[in-house]
Amino acid sequence: MKNIFQIVVIFMIAFSNVSLAQNESPNILFIGVDDMADWVGCMDGYPGKVHTPNIDRLANRGILFTNAHCTSPICGPSRAAILTGLRPETSGVYHNLGHYNDYTDAVGFPLYFRQNGYTSLGAGKINHGYGREIYENWDDYGPDTKHIGGPVNEEEMSIEGMDPTKYIKRFDVNLPQNPGALVDRPFNKYSTWDYCAFDIPDSEMPDGKIALWGVDQLQKKHNKPFLIACGFYRPHQPFYVPKKYFDMYDLDEVVLPETIAGDMFDIPTPGINLAHGAWSSGKHETCIKYNQWKPLIRGYLAAISFADAQVGKLVDALDYGQNAENTWIVLFSDHGWHLGEKEHWGKHTPWRNSTRVPFIIVPPQGKTIGDFNPGTKCNQPVNLVDIYPTLVEMANFPQKEGLSGKSLIPLIENPNADWDEATVTTIAHGNHAIHTEKWSYIHYYDGSEELYNIEDDPEEWVNLANVPEHKPLIEKLKKYIPEDRYKQFVRYNNWKVCFLHSGEMELYEVTEGAGIAEQVNVAESNSDVVYFIQDYMKRNNVSATFYNIEIE
Repeated sequence: MKNIFQIVVIFMIAFSNVSLAQNESPNILFIGVDDMADWVGCMDGYPGKVHTPNIDRLANRGILFTNAHCTSPICGPSRAAILTGLRPETSGVYHNLGHYNDYTDAVGFPLYFRQNGYTSLGAGKINHGYGREIYENWDDYGPDTKHIGGPVNEEEMSIEGMDPTKYIKRFDVNLPQNPGALVDRPFNKYSTWDYCAFDIPDSEMPDGKIALWGVDQLQKKHNKPFLIACGFYRPHQPFYVPKKYFDMYDLDEVVLPETIAGDMFDIPTPGINLAHGAWSSGKHETCIKYNQWKPLIRGYLAAISFADAQVGKLVDALDYGQNAENTWIVLFSDHGWHLGEKEHWGKHTPWRNSTRVPFIIVPPQGKTIGDFNPGTKCNQPVNLVDIYPTLVEMANFPQKEGLSGKSLIPLIENPNADWDEATVTTIAHGNHAIHTEKWSYIHYYDGSEELYNIEDDPEEWVNLANVPEHKPLIEKLKKYIPEDRYKQFVRYNNWKVCFLHSGEMELYEVTEGAGIAEQVNVAESNSDVVYFIQDYMKRNNVSATFYNIEIE
């Protein structure tokens, strides 16, 4: 009888332990990469072969969101949306200036996890970089990416003293190697539109140090469930990575992205201004002039493969450590990147080259999630602002009120579940790209439009906005334009005006320098322009939210 009782007790304890393990708060490995377009093997962006075995294996283990878009195609507002769960219209973060908590008192999700019993550990570029991390979010913070992601420092990268290049003795290289790097961005103090193969190991790159820090954290025993976030700077320019990644790509075998002559003929003026403005990178015409298209693409591919290798180190550390059975993996890029498509280099545009991103979620190996199957692809339109509520549900917290997105767990359980028809990307003030499974609709601040059938025209070459039969569709998609803190937007030649509900007026010159990014309000120094626009709006009783002043 005693033996039977002992067996029953042992069975009850074992069953209790199994139940506890199933209900144990999961860990989360959160991996960010920077400026990575859909040029990875598991997606369809690059027309040639790209070496991304580690991101591809995550896609094979998890769910790949093939129609995922950033909230804004700029580092600052994209990362602010991810961290706060709020769109720019709510948070006030439309550009790269400052920290997101300069604009909103929202609680970042790493801090929210700390407040709810987790250890939050971070390193690298999680918030917008260059020492702009919000350290109250974290229990501890590891290595940062520094200003340009290394290996050279700010003094070595400074344009001052470049005539036309600067010799960097410790690496025996001349920078910049792209002869067009100093042509288009004189307002920028660093020649970042560049590439270089450095004869160094990964560990001498800031991203390499971040990966090793992450490996160390994943191998430790933690007393509480953890959120470990590693933000890698590459493939953000400059494309400076170890030589072995350049060696993966023969310059003669580099494939140029598909483009067509006259692609910009049917693009409205605000779109052309965004495409041709050299804010986030150089101009495509400069790239062609100096015969740099293939070398720059090779540099970008090398940077992608370098970033992929750092991701692989983290995944290996998790798989061979003690936390593999109970850890979610989330991998994302903050936005995409143009490499000559739409005559553009960089981000900060409304087209899918800028907005569409790699986004993968891998459930814990020891957890059953609905009808989830490894290697699933989901083509429903989702947004990076959905990350915060998804993480909250992963951790079994009550859903947090006031977030702009919603949890993606239903799509992980069933990628064909009922979902929103569209998701929205905001580009600076008052420009929006609305994405569905079939359509891409762009609405600019002056009321001009673009419409593309993504199934038939994935490169967005043929603007259908003026086709009469699509007017009902456009009216339907317009309803997704988010309500803004700004009352009215006006274009007058190269001037952009944003009226707050208070009546205050902001003015930007959207074809020059930092004005493209709408970081500097120049209303005070252009009182004549302000007076003309205010007078015109009053005399003509203009009440439209989006308006273009045309003076013959």
